[in-house]
Amino acid sequence: MPSSETKYDRKVLQAIASGERVTQRSLSTELDVALGLTNLLIRRLIGKGYVKVSKAGTRHVRYLMTPAGWEALAAATRQSLENTVHLYTETREQIRCSLSEISSRCRPNGDGQKRVVFYGAGDVAEIAYVSLQTTDLTLVGVVDDRRTGRFFHLTISAGDQLSAEAVGTVAYDHLIVTSLRHADAILAKLAGRGLQPDRTFTLI
Repeated sequence: MPSSETKYDRKVLQAIASGERVTQRSLSTELDVALGLTNLLIRRLIGKGYVKVSKAGTRHVRYLMTPAGWEALAAATRQSLENTVHLYTETREQIRCSLSEISSRCRPNGDGQKRVVFYGAGDVAEIAYVSLQTTDLTLVGVVDDRRTGRFFHLTISAGDQLSAEAVGTVAYDHLIVTSLRHADAILAKLAGRGLQPDRTFTLI
């Protein structure tokens, strides 16, 4: 995984490479770090030969990329993409294993199906949807308290459309919480609506 130093170097270089006017204060805000640390980051990049300073009037300076800076940015971007792909692959495998375990604990309904609903329509849910295709679970609904619109072929339903037996008019057998950040709050909400614990699952 990239170090914080590498991450900050890449973000500063990206800001300068954008062509927009960059100041230490604007970088401080963008990076969410102290102004003194921003000054240190820029000085380090200048010391490495990645950035040079050009005078822009009597009180202002302009930061410019050097050829070495462009090469460093390209290398850092490639590394970031590789790390993202690696993290996605690891996450997908973990979610696939979780869904396989959930499937083994789900009892099929009278039609022999395991009809499930996702609670959460974010990035984790999208990975879960892809991983779901390798199981015998069938996604019949998606609920989210904030998002609206479509989730692949399904319309996202609001939380108040969910009952213990159906989402709107669509019946389901089991519910999978596909939000990691809000999982505890969602589980508490589901318990208050009478959803039985043996029908509710989380990915982790």
